[in-house]
Amino acid sequence: MVSEAGRPEQLQRSRILVIEDSEDIRYLLEALLSESHDVLLAASGDVGLALAVAGQRPDIILLDVMMPDMDGYEVLKRLGRDPRTADIPVIFLTALGSVEEEHRGLDLGATDYVTKPISPPVLLARLKLHLERSAYARRLRDLAQQLSRYLAPQVYQSLFEGSRQAEIRTQRKKLTVFFSDIKNFTASTAKWQPEEVTLLLNSYFSEMSAIAAEYGATLDKFIGDAIVIFFGDPQSLGVREDALQCVRMAIAMQKRMDALRLRWRGMGINKTFEIRIGINSGFCDVGNFGSELRMEYTIIGREVNLAARLEQAAEPGEILISSETHALVQGDIGADARDPVMAKGFSEPIPVYAVHTSAGSSRSGLAIHCDRPGLRVDIDLDRVSEADRAETAASLRQMLEALEPQDSSAPAPASSNAGPAAVTTASAGVVDPAWPASLAGLDLALGLRRAMGMKPLYLSMLGRYRDGRRDTPAQVRRALEAGDLKTAELLSHSLRGVSAQIGATRVPADAQALEQAIHEGKSPADLELLLADLESSLGELVSALDAGLPPALVRP
Repeated sequence: MVSEAGRPEQLQRSRILVIEDSEDIRYLLEALLSESHDVLLAASGDVGLALAVAGQRPDIILLDVMMPDMDGYEVLKRLGRDPRTADIPVIFLTALGSVEEEHRGLDLGATDYVTKPISPPVLLARLKLHLERSAYARRLRDLAQQLSRYLAPQVYQSLFEGSRQAEIRTQRKKLTVFFSDIKNFTASTAKWQPEEVTLLLNSYFSEMSAIAAEYGATLDKFIGDAIVIFFGDPQSLGVREDALQCVRMAIAMQKRMDALRLRWRGMGINKTFEIRIGINSGFCDVGNFGSELRMEYTIIGREVNLAARLEQAAEPGEILISSETHALVQGDIGADARDPVMAKGFSEPIPVYAVHTSAGSSRSGLAIHCDRPGLRVDIDLDRVSEADRAETAASLRQMLEALEPQDSSAPAPASSNAGPAAVTTASAGVVDPAWPASLAGLDLALGLRRAMGMKPLYLSMLGRYRDGRRDTPAQVRRALEAGDLKTAELLSHSLRGVSAQIGATRVPADAQALEQAIHEGKSPADLELLLADLESSLGELVSALDAGLPPALVRP
């Protein structure tokens, strides 16, 4: 499968958004992932939410649970409420281990959990699994969207919802049937090149299809320049309302032809193309016709033929409706009786009515059209509601700003995220360092495994830990004295996660004990005892790092 960028999909780099408040964990994850993936980093939930909808959306999100201001659960809720991000897989990164916490995240829509300290092989395996599942789901979704273009939206929806089966089956229902074509189209375009005919027809069909969708019609088929539409199946508003919607749709189509003719004249097509429309209501057979190998959802019957004959009898720009349709719409739709029509296949004259299309017609001067190389603007102000006009005006202003000449001498904005190059630089600062035999308070073998065996990365993490975590107990004490229990708990939680990640032996347990005590509201005296234990174990580890880390280590 080939992507829009022209490369096979399996060779595309996945885009991973990491939302994690710990700088050390972000650093580790970027180092682990940036070689094979494009990594976006966010230190808070609000920044992560903004990155998730800015530019190219991420393929997967790694989301920390415990963060200040907005925790991972709230971030996940907001991702789920936004249609732009609701289907992005989310893997929680958490040091929380209770079943209740896991269930809470999964109930909110999380795809998976990865516990801290992070095991890189486990994380990479989970990422690979969910990225493959997401890619497969995306391919199915793309295929379904492509197939949907060959079906009426209502039929497509009913098939995917399971309310309709792809089997040969029909039923008899009262429908309102619509036929239209462009008068003298074949003769007028006989000397045109096929590409010119195709361009005009596709622009016409696109506009008419959009109107049909707006009125809830079932678009049956295109036959040359003709369109067949019906109302009443697979969805119906009731026989009378279906007929009203059909006639209103026909009037909207006739009005839309004014803007289309302006567009075509701008393309150098000066012929005055006009459409004629016939509408009839009556009982038809509707459903799947064909064979087990190939079937078509369509309609057949005398009433379908009558709608086609009315279209053929209509004048250019006219809408003819049968007496049955007129009986359903009179009182809401104005129409004048015309002389009965003699039609092929019908032995008796057919009473017909011509619909009034002048009332509420498109107001002169309210269609804006421009079509030139690199620019196409087509605005029909009759179809822009008052509520949407401000947004439309804002969009046009943005387009004008984009067209203004840019100052090429202005420096490019710096990226807010440290990309893979930053990790490479940090790791490259360690050149064959002397590997310490042992460090008090640290399991070197365990920490190295959690850094995927990459000694430069691991030593860099130890340097960051030494320089950034030595004063955490003092920060916790200040938060406790200020009565800010949430900050104190988060500081303890973050220290626990990073300490476990580097293979610290005593610090994670002491940090967890303090975190739990703060969460449970223990007395200040109890908290001070636990904080003293943490100061002791962390101080021992930091002293060992001061003495044992290679002097050539560059501290990022």
